[in-house]
Amino acid sequence: MDWFYAINGQRNGPVSDLQLDGLLGSGEINQDTLLWREGMPDWLPMKTVRPGGPPPIPAAQTGICAECGRAFSQGDLIQLNRVWVCAECKPSFLQKVLEGVASPKAPGSMWRMNKQLVTVSETPFPDRCVKCNAPVHGFRLKRVLYWQHPAYYLFLLCNLLVLVVVLLIVRKKAVLHIGLCEIHRAQRKRIILIGWLGVLGGLALIGFGLVSGVSSRNGAMPDSSIWMIVMGALLFLGTLLYAGLRAPMISAAKITDGNVWVKGVHRDFLAELPEWLGP
Repeated sequence: MDWFYAINGQRNGPVSDLQLDGLLGSGEINQDTLLWREGMPDWLPMKTVRPGGPPPIPAAQTGICAECGRAFSQGDLIQLNRVWVCAECKPSFLQKVLEGVASPKAPGSMWRMNKQLVTVSETPFPDRCVKCNAPVHGFRLKRVLYWQHPAYYLFLLCNLLVLVVVLLIVRKKAVLHIGLCEIHRAQRKRIILIGWLGVLGGLALIGFGLVSGVSSRNGAMPDSSIWMIVMGALLFLGTLLYAGLRAPMISAAKITDGNVWVKGVHRDFLAELPEWLGP
């Protein structure tokens, strides 16, 4: 039987016992978090309804091997040529270094820099949710990120069309495969659904307003039609902006030819990565 849990007065779930343990271990909930499941008369703290549940466990320091892309504890990795490599890959990596073909920006490299994650395009993320650090059980979501230097927006002073053409030419692209737990997958689906409903509803209001205005007997568009068009436009733009900002889950702070800096990653996820050493 699944559980529901409350954060800041908002009900979340349902989640299984295993997922609940993952949320507890990641620190997103604690023993005082209110829980409820079918058959319970009221919401009760976790420590009351699940006294045998595991306490929060600090996440072990882990890193990603730049050669094989697998996750290891920090003690099982060695830093070579400014990347982390596991013991199994060390001989082959050293051979590449000697031959001059090893790259410090190989896929699988992943670091933290303040509140941002630094990685390489096409890197598959560890088996943890980027939004809460809970297990994702193999699920990966492909994200295509774009970035360009903010100075290019000055072309808007010339012409909007010029700006669009310039951005399409100069923007940089990165592809990442991020992990998302079931809770944040469901949250993303809700955001996308709200976005579609708002966009379609806004277009419908605009259409009804135009039709009613055109069909007016005196030839002048009535105030009700104008307000319907305005409300439809606001609904369309508002939900489009909301979905555009929330649905991606992560965003690019910067993209270069070698690396991508990612915003929106949970602090516990970042805490398990090695520090960024620079270019």
